[in-house]
Amino acid sequence: MTTSTADTAPAPAPDEAPDVGGRITTISVGLDQSPHSWGALEWATDIAHRAGAKIRIVHALPQHRLEDIRSENPRSRVIGKRLLRSAARSVHKKDPALTVDTVLTDDPIASYLTTLTRTADLAVIGSRPSGPVRDTLFGHHATRIVAKSSCPVVVWRGQSEARSDAGAVVLGIDDSESSSRAITLAFYLADILATPLTAMHTEAPVHGSAVHSGAAPEDDRLDWLRARTATAAQHHPSVDVHLHCLGSTPEHELRRASSTAQLVVIGSHGCGLLKGTLCRSTVQQLIHSAGGPLLVVP
Repeated sequence: MTTSTADTAPAPAPDEAPDVGGRITTISVGLDQSPHSWGALEWATDIAHRAGAKIRIVHALPQHRLEDIRSENPRSRVIGKRLLRSAARSVHKKDPALTVDTVLTDDPIASYLTTLTRTADLAVIGSRPSGPVRDTLFGHHATRIVAKSSCPVVVWRGQSEARSDAGAVVLGIDDSESSSRAITLAFYLADILATPLTAMHTEAPVHGSAVHSGAAPEDDRLDWLRARTATAAQHHPSVDVHLHCLGSTPEHELRRASSTAQLVVIGSHGCGLLKGTLCRSTVQQLIHSAGGPLLVVP
């Protein structure tokens, strides 16, 4: 079932329908001893359980000064191995049938996990719940990790009181290629999570544009959004789809939706007035301010 609403704003130009696939078979998760990364592992385990995917858990040894390596490294390795064993047990407690690989690396976690994204379908990293987002184990802004990843990345943060497992998957849509891939993955995840999907196209109206540039009627914009999601919707008929065209900024609407959504999904690329409305600055702002898990699709 599809429902739709719209505010006043111009409609973007048509684009090709997204390829449909999006199946997740391998998930890479960065882990340290923080509650945020353990929450990310719990979230990834649930997705792996539903998708039948393999989980690869990565822990990086602390980066010591050269003169400290000889004394600190053996102890760090023992702690790291113990942490990974505990993580594997946690996954198997949820689903004993899941395949779990664990990796202990001397390399910085950000660069190592970025390399692993070449062979993963999804990467999951934990983040602090507020402030400029620095992942607690990566030592870099989460935006850098997302920008370098070859696969979709979930920047996970803890549940708010307003959000529950009944929340929708919220999908921000523009006409970029990465948004097409985001559509595919968002429908797949909504399907395996058995939750509704809210698809949004959001643009702040330009003063005077409706008068001077012939802004498209609301029905035309909803028709565009319906066509944009049609192929994925046909392949996931059990997903309850709600369409919204809103005359506001992507940052505002998606940030507001993130407070109650199970997951917010956006593409990572595209800029310009219409082409790629969800541009990199939008992605960066949402990484810093989203109220829940954010999935960025390259």
